[in-house]
Amino acid sequence: MGKLELAKKAVAVAEKRLKEDEWPEYYDTKSGRFVGKQSRLYQTWTIAGFLAAKKLIEQPEKASLLFWEEDYQLLETCVCGLSKSSGRKNKCSRFTPPRS
Repeated sequence: MGKLELAKKAVAVAEKRLKEDEWPEYYDTKSGRFVGKQSRLYQTWTIAGFLAAKKLIEQPEKASLLFWEEDYQLLETCVCGLSKSSGRKNKCSRFTPPRS
């Protein structure tokens, strides 16, 4: 199963569960079977996240709008700074931003 198929399956499951469970803030337990005891219902962020996921499945090319060049620079600084070889002067080439 590819990434897109997995995402479609996850969104389909979420669509059914979230609607039935009244758009809860979070789920308890590792398996996510139960709505959290203090979870608020009809949460804007739950709904917004779900709608964003659906839109990204329909138009995966729009995912690039979620990242900026600065994000990759910050990520590189953090990851490479924490690596065992952080004494190097060279740039860590672990993360390369996608080309437009």
